[in-house]
Amino acid sequence: MLRIKQLRNEANLSQRALAAKINCSQKSVDLWEKGITEPKADIIVALANVFECTCDYLLEREDDLGSVNVMRELSESEKEILGIFDKLDKKGQAELANYGRYLATK
Repeated sequence: MLRIKQLRNEANLSQRALAAKINCSQKSVDLWEKGITEPKADIIVALANVFECTCDYLLEREDDLGSVNVMRELSESEKEILGIFDKLDKKGQAELANYGRYLATK
């Protein structure tokens, strides 16, 4: 489970913050990262959701993050953007996507 620490550091999360996100103790996270214990299946799924990766990537069974469908609540801003996107024709959707990519690279 070496990737837990790697992914946690990449996400700039403390052990305590990660533990809060998956509803467990900081000590559990510490033990997993040291390889002393391993998380149960439901925790592995929760970790994969937090890090937006596959369980296999988290378990070091593959090196590709893979395509992940993470179910989470959308923020009001995300809902608004999707609503606007949905009202546009194909050309408008393409222009909005291009503009979004432009803003993301600024």
